[in-house]
Amino acid sequence: MSIELKIKAKHLALEPAIIRHEEEKLKKQIKYLKLKGEKTESLSNKLNSLQFHRRYYVCNASRATHLARTYLSGKPYVYAEKNRKPDREQIFQGPIIEKTATMIKKYGPDPSADEKVIQAKIRDWSKL
Repeated sequence: MSIELKIKAKHLALEPAIIRHEEEKLKKQIKYLKLKGEKTESLSNKLNSLQFHRRYYVCNASRATHLARTYLSGKPYVYAEKNRKPDREQIFQGPIIEKTATMIKKYGPDPSADEKVIQAKIRDWSKL
């Protein structure tokens, strides 16, 4: 097991709370500016960007890291995820598998392995 992946997983577990804290600060600033009658478009855009980053990128990176750690430890897929939601299957087959394969290649025992081969192995490993 890679210590780097363990550290990455811990970092990703903390990141949403940090982002939420910054979101709350932006919400207070927006509320204050609205009371003063000033424009809030740029702050609202920043808030939306932070929320999207937290909900999409951090969530997917965390899931991919968890799957990579499970795969590299030799455990079965159901150990990592018991139920995969059908509405999120497209995300799993695309970015999740790609990120997982990249991490397995980087932190796994064979860094010279082809990423496409690793992706195929992950698809076989994750069949329900």
